[in-house]
Amino acid sequence: MIEEKRVKNKKNISIKKNRCRVPPSIDYAVYIPNRREWIVHLIQGSLFAAVVSWQFYDSVIAWFLMTPLVVWSIKNKCKMLCQKRKQKLEIEFREVIISVSTNLQAGYSIENAFEEAYKDIVLLYGRESAMAKELRFMFRRMSNNEQVEDALFDLAKRSGVQDIKDFADIFRIAKRGGGDIRGIIANTADIIAGKQEARREIETVISEKKLEQTIMKYMPFFIIFYVSFTTKGYFESLYHNKMGWIIMTTALVVYGSACKLSDKILEIEV
Repeated sequence: MIEEKRVKNKKNISIKKNRCRVPPSIDYAVYIPNRREWIVHLIQGSLFAAVVSWQFYDSVIAWFLMTPLVVWSIKNKCKMLCQKRKQKLEIEFREVIISVSTNLQAGYSIENAFEEAYKDIVLLYGRESAMAKELRFMFRRMSNNEQVEDALFDLAKRSGVQDIKDFADIFRIAKRGGGDIRGIIANTADIIAGKQEARREIETVISEKKLEQTIMKYMPFFIIFYVSFTTKGYFESLYHNKMGWIIMTTALVVYGSACKLSDKILEIEV
């Protein structure tokens, strides 16, 4: 009898430990590249710095002095990847909410509705998609007797996506206040779907302008290369002297400011 009790106690302890094994949450405001991405970004940034130092200064020393440009290039790339990850999470979250709304209308409880939504997300985007991981994380927290609204609020806080924050706040108020959760979730899903549709239409309209912006960003380098290749010594007066460095640095600063301004113009929030 004593041995049986010990075995049962060990089993209970192991079950509790397994229930408490919650994987670390992801902070979507920070993007940490893997080893391969670090190498690729470092090579791209170094090549870009080499092209700038060659075309604007014709100096190897300038390449070493442009190390901050490589760091800026890596940070900018990580920022873009972070933004893309947020957009992907937002799209997948919309599908989750639509699925949850449909399941609630079919008579499922809230917990079961999210479980059915997980199956839909796996079919649409796979087990390694962002929302599939987040839903598994949510289920583990719920198995530790945490509330659904607390898990959603944690996701909203980490994601930095306004639609997820709005839904988490509305869901918490409705669930604790005893409101019509089915109707609220269905209405919220329609609002989120409308906003994403408007954002998709805007991106379609400005996609041509973004292509033109990309071409214009790299056009100065092609012009300098073409003139240097066809007319030998055309830029020699701007290299290896103080006045030339000042002029080319000023041109580089103006070019960078113009690129930054064009990015700001094409950033349209919905």
